[in-house]
Amino acid sequence: MNSSQIRESGCLVKKGLRLSIFLLALFSLSAMADEDTVLAKEYPELQQLLLAHDIVQARVYEEISLANASDIAAIGQRVLLDALVELKESKNSHYHSAGDHSAMLGPHRVFESRAIPGLLGVVRGHYNADEVSTALADVGNLPPVAVETLQKGRQFIELLIEIYINPTFEDKKAAVALAVESYLQNDMLAIAPKPKSDELLSDHPWAYAFNAGFPQLSGLTWASQWLKIGTLELLVTEPDVESRNQAIAHILELYNEKINRQHGSLVSLPTDIPTSPVIAPTFFELHPDAAYIIDNLELLKVVIGDILAHPEVEDRWQEIELAVQNYTDKTSNFSDETDYLYYTLRGGIYNAGGPARGGLNRPDRNWSREQSENPHISIGSQPEPL
Repeated sequence: MNSSQIRESGCLVKKGLRLSIFLLALFSLSAMADEDTVLAKEYPELQQLLLAHDIVQARVYEEISLANASDIAAIGQRVLLDALVELKESKNSHYHSAGDHSAMLGPHRVFESRAIPGLLGVVRGHYNADEVSTALADVGNLPPVAVETLQKGRQFIELLIEIYINPTFEDKKAAVALAVESYLQNDMLAIAPKPKSDELLSDHPWAYAFNAGFPQLSGLTWASQWLKIGTLELLVTEPDVESRNQAIAHILELYNEKINRQHGSLVSLPTDIPTSPVIAPTFFELHPDAAYIIDNLELLKVVIGDILAHPEVEDRWQEIELAVQNYTDKTSNFSDETDYLYYTLRGGIYNAGGPARGGLNRPDRNWSREQSENPHISIGSQPEPL
């Protein structure tokens, strides 16, 4: 064995040792009861809202299936199909495009209005990991591979949050890298750590049915996603405990504002999919692989929502299994990183829920060409959006 091979072998041993140590810490963490994690001890309200996310997602999928199976759904289905035709004919048709908070009442508005009070109750519920782990499977409208993939993704995000809160993980960047490495070991259930093509989201046969058909239900799940990645952004930018506590308290206030009903409707929900470059740019810069996994996981949830919401899908399980395969495939359907940034940012931060720290109370997109291309225009001199 020559010197180069010896060095390479030594590196592999060190890498394997680091991973073993991390997995041991991870095992110890997973063996803890929910209430014993640092997240639960320091931020119990945040922990419960994060646990509620999967249950809300499961219930939203259930409500969509119940709506489509109803005898009185035919009118709403026809309205939805007409809306989808118009979207496909539009040159600017894209999930990441200008949202309209005044159009939060979709073609199935009766079903949504009946479902929302119960879903808000779910958001405020108290849960443990066992309840959350079976939520998606209990609904019964998802194939097992989808349930396991989404569940594994939830656990990955929870681990990332715990890494940044738990002082056991001293080198946060290294711990996140090892968390990604550990996550990817189960290839079939692990979401790809590179940006997936926009076509998988916006050009599949059932695209836009989730948001166009059920804008309040989709917006409610996106509010929870905004809270997750907004929390990650605050954790990486606020290492000081006191400032972190203040930031977490503030993001919880902002989240509560989003799910507050006004005049019987949820008018403050995100109308676009929250993604890391938009809501958590610092986290995205520090941990791009982890950020891509989180974003791809959310896009997969949206595609599953499309498949469940579209009234003309014949074999929903088969289509969902194909969607899971597309997002877990590590060899194809990737986007150039610059293109990925372009299409995730094109909807604007306002539509995706606004900054994790707040402070954006009007749309930030659709500026004139002069504004878009001239970075020297002062904020105070900007005219109103077109």
